[in-house]
Amino acid sequence: MVLNLTDIIKELQQEKGISEELIIKTIEVAITKAYEKYYGTIENLVIRHDDDLVLSIFSKKEVVNVIEDDLFEISLNEAKQINEEAEIGDEMLVPCNPENFGRIAIHSAKQIIMQRLREIKKDNIYSDFKDKEGELIIGYIQRIRGDTIYVDLGNYEGVLPKKNQAPHENYQQGERLKTIIEEVKKNKKGNVMIILSRSSTNFIKKLFEVEIPEIYDNEIHIHKIVREPGYRTKVAVYSNKDEIDPVGACVGQKGNRIMNIIKEMEGEKIDVLKWTIDSKIFISNALIPAKIDNVVIIDEAEKKAVAIVDDSQLSFAIGKRGLNIKLANMLTGWSIDVKTTQQAIEQNIITDHMQKAEELFREDIGKNEIDDLELPYQIKDILKNNKVITIEQVVELSFDEIKNLNGMDDDMANTLKKFIDENFEVVIEENESEEIVENGEQENGVVYYDCPNCGGKIPEDANSCPNCGVEIAFEEEEEEK
Repeated sequence: MVLNLTDIIKELQQEKGISEELIIKTIEVAITKAYEKYYGTIENLVIRHDDDLVLSIFSKKEVVNVIEDDLFEISLNEAKQINEEAEIGDEMLVPCNPENFGRIAIHSAKQIIMQRLREIKKDNIYSDFKDKEGELIIGYIQRIRGDTIYVDLGNYEGVLPKKNQAPHENYQQGERLKTIIEEVKKNKKGNVMIILSRSSTNFIKKLFEVEIPEIYDNEIHIHKIVREPGYRTKVAVYSNKDEIDPVGACVGQKGNRIMNIIKEMEGEKIDVLKWTIDSKIFISNALIPAKIDNVVIIDEAEKKAVAIVDDSQLSFAIGKRGLNIKLANMLTGWSIDVKTTQQAIEQNIITDHMQKAEELFREDIGKNEIDDLELPYQIKDILKNNKVITIEQVVELSFDEIKNLNGMDDDMANTLKKFIDENFEVVIEENESEEIVENGEQENGVVYYDCPNCGGKIPEDANSCPNCGVEIAFEEEEEEK
């Protein structure tokens, strides 16, 4: 029996996407099963096919005078009808018609062929899509059943379950949809299931690769992506090339690149930030859009840190429903707490530097001037408690003021007064501009005398009166012996 499979194979290749080799092998298996079912053996079955996809079926038989087993033997007369040169004892291939196998055998063969073709198709689909796991794919929404969306992928149907959908998105039948192939698997019946997703971080990663050539070319690397689908995504990027600004490249000129991604994600917010090995800087970057004043590492081993912000930035750092701080924690791997500057000071997380500087200044003054005086420590403590911390303050105290200091008794007051009198000389400065000198007045450091002729003022070093011109000589009187 000769079967020309050319048309059948071409049709199956076009409709089912099944290779020529698999189709021929499937038909051979089906014929073999049918032959065995009808004759009880395949010992003498021979199947051949040529390059033109022509398949021939034979039963190998021996040429005999008297047939005892017509399955394995053929008479000389029948043999010569096939080959005139046939002789007794020859083995020859006798064409076999599958239609002679019987109706049940033929039906079984057809069933085997159809089943095998379905399995081949599933295997091909599984293999093709399995290789595409993690890749972007575009399809059209074919139908919506409850919360599950079925997407036409061309030669097969993908499934977008509720958990893989962005919560704020609305889907319509016939709508063009871009998704990622999250998983390809077979169910218990052997059917292929192509699970799609729009909520995974890999979906965002692939969008970045498509939209940003520098990421696709590995000039910019994605360190990590964290996401709350439908609300906010944070993407940490870096580049090993100093001349490339990774954040700027991702955002694009006038934000065109990132806006294309946001449009595809139907308005989901995206924060693109720079990754750095410096934990403080990375934590600060991760909390954008908030402006961080300082980051304090509380526990390096436990990865605990506090971000210090101005009051106006607190809500931005935490985010709506705590989402911004939550994503920052996920992105950095640190447990981050956010405090205002005042809260951090009150909880001793940071120091009020102005107050500390004043305290240190006062301490230094007290130590340099009071602590170095050779006085009993009890007197020093009393002076400090009464806020007398400089030597100048000590010297200016009157005896009554000393006795009135809190904690000071008469003996300690006398001791302090005696110490001051013995170690310090009190100089009382007078206002030179008002100082009166004998027979003259001093103004601004210059002594003037009255002119005996006109009464005008004459400087001490002048030889004549500047008003009337009379000549004058100043002489010092000798002290009486």
